[in-house]
Amino acid sequence: MCESVIKPKVLQKIIDKDNLKIFDCRFNLLKKKLGYQSYLESHIKNAHYVNLESNLSSKVTKYSGRHPLPDIENFSNFLNRYGINQNSKIVIYDDENNSISARLWWMLKLVNIKNCSVLDGGFKAWNELNLPISSSIPTLGSPEKNRYVYNQKILVSTNNLLQLINEQGHLLIDARENVRFLGIKEPIDKKAGHIPGAINMPFKNNLDKNGKFKKKSELLKMFKDLGQSNSTKIINMCGSGVTACHNYLAMEYCGFGETKLYVGSWSAWSSNDKNEIITEE
Repeated sequence: MCESVIKPKVLQKIIDKDNLKIFDCRFNLLKKKLGYQSYLESHIKNAHYVNLESNLSSKVTKYSGRHPLPDIENFSNFLNRYGINQNSKIVIYDDENNSISARLWWMLKLVNIKNCSVLDGGFKAWNELNLPISSSIPTLGSPEKNRYVYNQKILVSTNNLLQLINEQGHLLIDARENVRFLGIKEPIDKKAGHIPGAINMPFKNNLDKNGKFKKKSELLKMFKDLGQSNSTKIINMCGSGVTACHNYLAMEYCGFGETKLYVGSWSAWSSNDKNEIITEE
């Protein structure tokens, strides 16, 4: 099992290895074509483009939230198309503080593919070091025929959450920025506020001023200070199950442990008028 976070110079040293798969996950939630346009202009050598909504999500339904997980057959087909197997070394990056690349990293973990890392600092950090970029789209290589299953033990649905938030010991952590959590501002979802009992830990708290992950010791202290040492009792969430993966990743990276994740997150919870909402008075 490799480190969850890889430095640009380490990636540079292994960039031409046969078993390495690199994925560019640049995606802007408000300008949805921008990520792919940026990829076509330039990307890390050998990187394939992955779209958050067409590759890492399924069709939105009434109460699903904005980025429901793809059907396992569709995600298996995606992995097989890119020739991914248990021997693959996978590196993922974006230009949004690893907030999008963490989603693919987490989904790989969800199907027990462990040899995967996000690029610390993303495409910006790579460019700052003047490392190799390209505008060429790499070939796919040989497909695989593997079957995958989602690990249901770390998944939380809205129905699960309704039960768990009333059980003693569970801690629900919302990764959205504070103004969204408080309900002061909501630029994406139809309703503002947060789920009763949730605490706010914006995913950017995991990063230093340069947009790179803080030291493991600093992250570990931050998570231990939450008062819940049993990581399996922690449920990560956000707006739609994307930036929640960043907190999930940071907790694993620093050695705090494996948590759970509410994929539907705020967009699913707030879609049902029966669910209670808390806002700043």
